[in-house]
Amino acid sequence: MFFKIKENFVSCFFLLALVFNDCKSCFKENTTSNSSIKTFDGFYEDCCCTEDGYTVDDLHWLDPNNNTIGPAGTASNVYIEKHDGDIEQRNCLSLITPSASKTASGTYRCVTQYKGVSYLQTHHIDIYDPLYFFNKLPSQYLVQNVDSKVYCKARGAAPPIYRWYRDKDGQEEIFDDTVKYQFVADGLIVKNVTNEDAGIYKCTASIPSTGEEDELDIEVQIMTPPVIQKLLASPEDTVIEGESLIIECIAEGFPIPKYNWRKVPNNKLGDENKNSTWQQTNSVIRFHSVKSEDAGVYQCNANNYAGNTTEYIEIKVLVPPEITSFQNKTAEEGTDISIYCTATGNPTPNVTITYAGRGYDEEKNTTLDQYIDNYALHKVDRTKGGIYICNATNTVDSVMEIMYLTVLHKPYFDAEEEYVWGWVGETVELNCEVEANPPSNFTWKYEKNEEAIADAAKVMEELNSIKVKTSQKYTFNITKDFAPYGDFECISFNYLGEGYKLIDLQKGTVPSVVVYADLENVTATSATFTIEPPLEYKGPEALGIKAEYDIAENFNVTDIHRNRTWAIGRPFKLDKLRPNSTYYVKFAAINRVGTGPWGNRTEFKTLDKSAPEPPIWQVDSAELPPSNVLKWKAPEDNGEPIDYYALRYCPVANDSEESLCKEQRIEEATEQELSDLLSNTTYYFELTAHNAVGNSSIANITLIIPAPDMLVAEPLLSMGAIIGISIVLVFLCLILLDLLFLIWRRQGVIASCCYRKSKKKPNPLHTRDKKGLLKDNRESTDETLRRPNNGHREYEYNKTTGIITGKHSSV
Repeated sequence: MFFKIKENFVSCFFLLALVFNDCKSCFKENTTSNSSIKTFDGFYEDCCCTEDGYTVDDLHWLDPNNNTIGPAGTASNVYIEKHDGDIEQRNCLSLITPSASKTASGTYRCVTQYKGVSYLQTHHIDIYDPLYFFNKLPSQYLVQNVDSKVYCKARGAAPPIYRWYRDKDGQEEIFDDTVKYQFVADGLIVKNVTNEDAGIYKCTASIPSTGEEDELDIEVQIMTPPVIQKLLASPEDTVIEGESLIIECIAEGFPIPKYNWRKVPNNKLGDENKNSTWQQTNSVIRFHSVKSEDAGVYQCNANNYAGNTTEYIEIKVLVPPEITSFQNKTAEEGTDISIYCTATGNPTPNVTITYAGRGYDEEKNTTLDQYIDNYALHKVDRTKGGIYICNATNTVDSVMEIMYLTVLHKPYFDAEEEYVWGWVGETVELNCEVEANPPSNFTWKYEKNEEAIADAAKVMEELNSIKVKTSQKYTFNITKDFAPYGDFECISFNYLGEGYKLIDLQKGTVPSVVVYADLENVTATSATFTIEPPLEYKGPEALGIKAEYDIAENFNVTDIHRNRTWAIGRPFKLDKLRPNSTYYVKFAAINRVGTGPWGNRTEFKTLDKSAPEPPIWQVDSAELPPSNVLKWKAPEDNGEPIDYYALRYCPVANDSEESLCKEQRIEEATEQELSDLLSNTTYYFELTAHNAVGNSSIANITLIIPAPDMLVAEPLLSMGAIIGISIVLVFLCLILLDLLFLIWRRQGVIASCCYRKSKKKPNPLHTRDKKGLLKDNRESTDETLRRPNNGHREYEYNKTTGIITGKHSSV
């Protein structure tokens, strides 16, 4: 309707124009045409004069707004153009636009006049956008196991018609409303996506009205939700405090998952950077030094566009034990205290407390290594004081701490009574050392007995003077004039109580007579006795036994006899006796006071000469020594000297033959080197001693001969080679020393060879005649020194006698 009104208006306009202008017209017919042009394409329309006598000046172009269109160069992108130079088109007026836009769409009219009538060539131009795909996604992702969309959207002059194909060449067409696919306005829905749905999809869009068609290749990849394969802790999920730890989350999925870590339940998701004990790098978190508070459960979240998944790992931190409380204590004797030791660690440490005694060097304490119950009450006495050891142990380590319990107690003496012996010349020490904590004071009391030779008042005065001394001992010498025998009482006290010690100083005597001395064994040259020292006497215990013995016929002839002394505990044996002889012997006991009286003499008779006693092997182990030397101790010869030893040895084996045994005779020696023994073999050795009477009984032994590799290695160099090397080294040292003298002083053997003089040695007389008095001087150029041939010589030297004569000589 609007178009009709506009057309009537234009007709009226031209009718009015005819009233005032001449009627001119290039064409006499109205025409209408329609054109469709793509955006940015150019269009070209001609309006030509067909009647004679008319030119392009009689033509006008009007735009859709009925404005006259001017030539090129105006602000409008649509302009007119004349073709003056072109004979064929010089009567045409062209409407041109080089690049059409949608705003240029509309009706364009070419107008001319003929005899007062307007004629129109109407051109309807429709400018439309070309077919194109927007929001192109050449690579798209589908989510596995769900319905996903492949996006494809196009625009054009009219809504496009879509067709879908599989593969780049479009060999497989996809149809709508199938079980697998569904078309939608902005793409293609693929149902229940699997890995087989990946590939190239071709989206084709067409507009029938314009004849346009375009296609888009889309590469489709299948996104798979993350699947965490494992959480790996290195070195392991149980770690010792202070060590490094790496936890890795290993997941599969497409696209590559992103990872988020958090500790459950301490941190919220996303707070990873707030944790100061570990750092995250992609799928890994790293602890440079694990702390105890790092123990717990860690969550790994792996996510991508297809989904996310979560797994957990528990980290256990083992903490070495640490003793937190085990302090020294002080308590008074008789009170109750608790001894306890607290320790931390993971796993919880096993705590034990051991009483180690008063000190590591305490010999009097016998309660070492006594286990104490932790957190138990104990009644304190002085024996409980000392070192306590707390040991805390878990699977990581074991630590120890020492605590010292100080017990305050009254004075205690090791022995409350003590007997001390004294005699003239002896130095006596009265010991009042006491164990007390805190340290105690002490006093003495003295009561003499009937044997005492001393002034009791003076003794008490000296005893009490010990208070100011550091020592708690009273030492004095017993003389004929001072012998304070009697009871000494030491009283020690502190604020916790008192202690007493009684020291009975008695006069000591020598041992009483030896009552029991019995002959135990006798041979041709020895006698062994069993002797019991006397006990019934007042004095120090016996330290030894003294014997005096001789042949019976000499015993009453002289008072000088052989004697022998033994310490208590050693065999009482007389040796080197004469065979088949009668001896007398008597014994006396010895103590620190002196030697007691002799006992009754005992008679015994040695046996006749006989074969020696069996030799005594001196072998330390069951193997032959590396030196292959057998040793033994010479036995008693029983009256006749041993002239040789007979050695027999055989290899020990089930099939050993007598022919393999060897015998040797050894004279004047108690050892023998064996070089013919087989290695790694066991030998049986028999040894007998022989004297003029006969052979001793057999002394046997079994020894193992080691394998060669167990023997001592032979030296690498012989003795001769070692001596030769030593001589060469000495010679080299001498050469070096001579070179040193050559460089330093030009002396030595080398210097003599290198600096030997070619001239003769100077005459010693010339050396001594420094003034030249003995020279003839006839050849001298100095007139004062030259002497005439017949002139008198001031000195004459006789070479035969060596005498010098002359004017001033003494001859």
